[in-house]
Amino acid sequence: MQIGCGVYRHEVRGRLYLYFWHYETKGGSRRQVTEYVGPAGSLRSREEALRRCGAYYEKMAWELERMRAATAASLSSR
Repeated sequence: MQIGCGVYRHEVRGRLYLYFWHYETKGGSRRQVTEYVGPAGSLRSREEALRRCGAYYEKMAWELERMRAATAASLSSR
C-alpha cells in the first residue's frame, strides 16, 4: 500500500498554479492522482491545498488503524 500526498507548483504560460497529488486505489492498483487546486498566489488555493492534505492524512490514519485492528483480530483468533 502506498500512502502519500503533497502539493506542488507548476508554471503554465508564465503563471504558477497549485496541484494536489495523492495515492488512491483504482482498478485494483494504487496510482498517483493529480488534481488542480488553483492559482499559486491565491490564499484560497493555498488553504484548499492544506485542507486536502489534512483530509487525506486523516483518511489514511483511519484506514491504517482499520488494517491494524483486522490483523490483530485475525492473530488473536488463532
